[in-house]
Order: sequence, then C-alpha cells, then structure tokens
Amino acid sequence: MLLGGKQAEIKQVAVITRSQQFSKLLTSILADWKFFAVEDLSAATVAFVERGIELPDHDVQVVWLTPMPLEKGDFLTTPISLSELYLLLEAHFFPTPRRNIRVAMEISVELKIENEWLEGQLASLSDRGGRLTCAKEIPRGTELTLEVKLEGEILRIPSEVIYCIPEGDSPSRQQPQIGVLFKPTNVEMFELLKRFIEKNCIECACAREGISLNDPCLSWLAIPVVNGNP
Repeated sequence: MLLGGKQAEIKQVAVITRSQQFSKLLTSILADWKFFAVEDLSAATVAFVERGIELPDHDVQVVWLTPMPLEKGDFLTTPISLSELYLLLEAHFFPTPRRNIRVAMEISVELKIENEWLEGQLASLSDRGGRLTCAKEIPRGTELTLEVKLEGEILRIPSEVIYCIPEGDSPSRQQPQIGVLFKPTNVEMFELLKRFIEKNCIECACAREGISLNDPCLSWLAIPVVNGNP
C-alpha cells in the first residue's frame, strides 16, 4: 500500500506487543522519524504487532514482529534491524521512499577546502550525506573533506557540496546551510555511518524514555557494534 499527498503527511502507526517497555521504546524511535503511534488501531496506516497476538477485525496493514520468517505477509524478524524497519515504513507511506535513515544531531565538524579549514556544525546525518551550518557560504559542486569525531574515532570523509542556502533565508537560519554528499574512497565508511546512526537512534530513545541500555527490552532490536562498542 503506497500513500502520497495529505495521507502520507499523517504517518500514523500502531505498536502492539506484550512488552510494554519495548512498545514504549519503539514508539519513541518511530516518533523521532516523524511516524506517530496511536492507540486506536483503526486510526493507523500500519500496525507493528507481535506474532501470536490476536487482533480485532481491521483494515490496517499489519507488520508482524516474529523470531522466524513468515511464508506470507509483511514481517520483521527479531532482533529488528532499524534500517529494515525504516525501509519498510518508507515503502508503505511514500511512492518514492527514502532508503537511508537520517537523524538530527548537533556535532562540531571541521571542513577542509583545498588548504583552508572551516568550522561547522552538523545538523542532520545519514550514511550518505549530511546537512550542516557554516559561517561561510560554500558553492555547490565544491569538493571538501569533512572531519568529524564519532564514537571516539575521527573520520575524514571526502564530500561534495550539493546545495548551499544563504544565511537569513528564514528567521531560523543565521548561518548558511550546507548539504553534502559523502564520497568516501572506502565503501566500508557507509556501513560504519549506518551502524552509528542506528545505535544513536536506540540510545537517544532510551535516554528520552528513561530505559537502561541493559534493559531486556533491547533484545528486540539488533544493536549495532561501532568501533568495537555495542
């Protein structure tokens, strides 16, 4: 079921499991991606339901959460990959789904353009690129190296500017907004960034909901290892 237009903007889902703690955690992760959980099943477009729970009559698209693959129907196997979850959501809600999780974050970065170094602030990140603010406008097409510290490791990522929005374009933009596309020479960089983003989504949701990183409910999720740290 692919939805577009006004319906796609609503993005309401249901989360139904026997684990109240996990339902709270998953609801928080989905909200971070702008998909909002509702208690009324009939108001949801997609319902994530633990396999074995009986549901009342409904017209909602069900995604079963199951430890074993199913022969038919939509499902996610546990532990759940956040990237697979995101792709499934995008496919259900949008005719042209995004393929990469992007998350808001505030991290200082350094930008090297030829022999010049500039300071910047990362505003959002995916495994394929990011959006950042910088005191100086950088023209589209400019090649640069983005240096950022993630999980204690300094990454230097060759990148290309794909857009530059001047400062003052809106009241909230007091510095130019720069969009960059990552072009690493080592494709393993994409996988490292994807694992970092998934881990960040889980840790931020746990912090918001007051859930310990050792809580048993995290066994429902595939926790990525980043630089040897689960």
